[in-house]
Amino acid sequence: MTSDLAARIAALSPGQRARLRDRLPGARPPQGEPTPGQRRLLRTHRAVRGRPVDVVCQAVHLTGGSPDLGLLADRVAGFARAHEALRTTFPAADDGERPVVHPELPPRIERTRCADTAEAHRLARELAAEPFDLASGPLLRVTLAEGPAAGEAWLLVAVHNLVFDAWSFELLLDELARPDGVEPAPPVPFSRFAHDQRRWLESAEGRAAATYWSREVADAPEPLPTDRPRGAGTTRTGARVDFALPREVADGIAAAAQRAAATAYTGWLAVAWATVAEFGGSDDVLLGTFTSGRNRGDTANVVGYLLNVLPVRLRDPGDGTHRARTRAAQRATRQGLKHAAHPGELIGDRRRVAGTHPLLDLVFVFDNLGQDQRRIQGAEATTLDLDKGTARFDLTLAVYPGADGATGWLEYDTGLYDEATVRRLAERFEAFARAAAAQEREGR
Repeated sequence: MTSDLAARIAALSPGQRARLRDRLPGARPPQGEPTPGQRRLLRTHRAVRGRPVDVVCQAVHLTGGSPDLGLLADRVAGFARAHEALRTTFPAADDGERPVVHPELPPRIERTRCADTAEAHRLARELAAEPFDLASGPLLRVTLAEGPAAGEAWLLVAVHNLVFDAWSFELLLDELARPDGVEPAPPVPFSRFAHDQRRWLESAEGRAAATYWSREVADAPEPLPTDRPRGAGTTRTGARVDFALPREVADGIAAAAQRAAATAYTGWLAVAWATVAEFGGSDDVLLGTFTSGRNRGDTANVVGYLLNVLPVRLRDPGDGTHRARTRAAQRATRQGLKHAAHPGELIGDRRRVAGTHPLLDLVFVFDNLGQDQRRIQGAEATTLDLDKGTARFDLTLAVYPGADGATGWLEYDTGLYDEATVRRLAERFEAFARAAAAQEREGR
């Protein structure tokens, strides 16, 4: 009997084994309470009356191979079965929405054809713009589209941030690219992360982090100026202004950072600091930055919303040169990283910004997750984060490094800013980046 049971367990797929482990008595940590990050997303969902704002929307173009869309659909469905977050819904309760994990909750997967890139992007935006039923789900939608040419296809993904983040998307692509016969990494349930996070917050380390962040945001500068008054009634309608910088500028910023014993992220953060200081009229700047939230335990393979939005306080630019700002930004981020496990939503004891986030009005994003070329079923996969016509924050400045330089965008809340204002802000960011690269070439 024992050997027969062992053989039956060995024959299960990784996802089936994960669900079996989850059902064993005592195997699952306590559930039923959203994390601080999820609570903020739920508040935003209510504030914008269910309009899908916090959504991952990605278009993956597959070219140069023979992708099997049926197999891709099976892989997506298996990924959702294996990962607890993608089987989670958020029905209303007396004290607000609470997560409920279902044994089965298939994602919505559709098949179609696309005449061109423009149509693929339109379909992806439509996926993201359709309201999500948080109580019933599913919160993962995928459209698989055949392209106009042989060997061309599109993978269009829209997922609510309550159960997914950028790192989760990379894990999904890893699963789609997994060769046949190679076992996927064992899934770690999101509820375990949530449980461990609650315990960590009560620990000495968690309390020390809370103290650090409370000091860091004390006497924070006023929010940035806007074209129209802020208010709680925002719909978070947004738009983007794109920019691109050549390779010599990106290389100059990276070289200046290296000379200052800093990272390329910190070098670009210094450019953002100079831009925001000029815009706001003060070198004391408080902005937000994203961290993966996967800096503790076995969280690298957790699918869910682990993304953490932390404040960065930048105050002393030294002599005002890019190198001095880079060194100061490096010191600030290095200190903050020691306490990066603390949820950003719990920082600060007063509302600084009217709107959906109490502390932050501008967030800086430096994204190099997808720099390595990935192949799926022999096809080259090119991923694009699409403009959904929404704004998660008042302003978001994103920089994407690449082989040919750096691209990026400024996303803005159209209820607060005019396009002309944001376009000038993007132009000033480009100007500061070019000046920083020139300073590096001149040895300053």
